[in-house]
Amino acid sequence: FGSSSPSWFRAGWGALTRHTAGAQQPALGGVLRKGGLALAPRRWVPPSSASGVRAASAAATEAASMEEKGRLELTLGELCKTLAAVCTAGTLCTTLPVYEDTQGNVLERFGPESQATVEKWERDGKEYPFGTLVTYLLNDLGQPYMLLANNAAHTRNLLNNPKVALYVQNPMSPGQKGARLTLVGEIEKITKPAELRDCKEFYADRFPDQAQPLEDERFERFFSMYKIVLKDIYYVSGFGVTTCWVNPEEFSKAEADPLAPFSQSMISEWNEQRQDDFQSLAQAFFGDELDVEEVDSPRITFLDRFGFDFRFRFPQKDAATSSGSEKRKLDIREYRVGFRQQAMSREEAQSSMFKILQ
Repeated sequence: FGSSSPSWFRAGWGALTRHTAGAQQPALGGVLRKGGLALAPRRWVPPSSASGVRAASAAATEAASMEEKGRLELTLGELCKTLAAVCTAGTLCTTLPVYEDTQGNVLERFGPESQATVEKWERDGKEYPFGTLVTYLLNDLGQPYMLLANNAAHTRNLLNNPKVALYVQNPMSPGQKGARLTLVGEIEKITKPAELRDCKEFYADRFPDQAQPLEDERFERFFSMYKIVLKDIYYVSGFGVTTCWVNPEEFSKAEADPLAPFSQSMISEWNEQRQDDFQSLAQAFFGDELDVEEVDSPRITFLDRFGFDFRFRFPQKDAATSSGSEKRKLDIREYRVGFRQQAMSREEAQSSMFKILQ
C-alpha cells in the first residue's frame, strides 16, 4: 500500500504503524510515549534460591507488564480468538460416508435410511466433504461446543469420521474482504456428567431459543453435545492480505478483545458520522508526506483495545492514461493508530478516539 513513507512514528496522542502490502512494518521494540521510547527492561537473576526465583518471577511480571503497555495491536492468537468468539455460527464440514457392497461398488452415501445413490461420474470409493450450518460457543480452552441432533446428516457423518473443520466469518464483514477462520480438529461427544451439565447451562444461557431441548428429560434420545479438539487453525485476514496457520496452543491461551462485541457497530457509527474529523486526521498526520490537500474515503477498518486501523485513498499526482489524457488514479494507504491507553470498554474507546481527534 504505498511506497516511501516512514514505517512507524508517533504523532499527537496516538502511535502509528504503516501497513504495507497487507503486513505491518515492525515497530522499534516499543511504543513512543512522551519522553521517548519505552522498552521492557530485561534482567537476569540467578535462580539459586527461593528469593532468587521470586525476584526472577517479579522481573518477568514487570517485563510482561511493560511489554503489554507498549503494544499497538492484538497478537495473532488474540485476533483469531476474537473472531471466533464474536461469531456464534459457522459451517461445519464433515465427511460423507461411503457404503459399498462386497465387490467395492458404492451403494449409498447418506446412510441406511437414505435412498440416495451415487452417480457413476463420482469417484467410487472416495469420501466427499459436506458442509452444514451450526451454532457454537467456545469453552475456556477455545474449543467449540455444539448442540447437534442425533439424526442430522452431519452427526451421522462425524460418527463415521470424527475429522472435521469449522469455518467462521463475522457476518458484519461478509465476502472475501472480511476476516475468516477455519478451525480444524476432531469432534468428540461430551459424556462426562459435570462437563455436560456445564455445557448445557452455558449453551442455554447464550441461546435461549435452544434451552427447551436442553432441559427436556428425553434430551439424550434426540440430541447430543459435542466439542472440537483443535489440531490446527487457518486464518485469512482479508482479500489479498495475511493468510497463515495459527498454533492451537496460542489460540487456546489468548483472550478475546473486550471491544469485540460492539466494535463493528462503533466502526460503522464513526465512519458515518466522523468523515470531517477523519479528513482532519489524515491531513494532520499524512498531508505533508503525501503532498495532498484532501483524501478520499477515510475510514476505520478495524478496532480493538490498542487502537484502530485507518485507511484512505489519495490521488496520484503523475498518473495518466495511455492516451495521454489525465485520469484520476488513486493510491491506498492503511495505518495503525494506537490509543495512548488501552480501551477496555465502549466508553473508554470513545474517550480515546476523542483525544486523538482533538
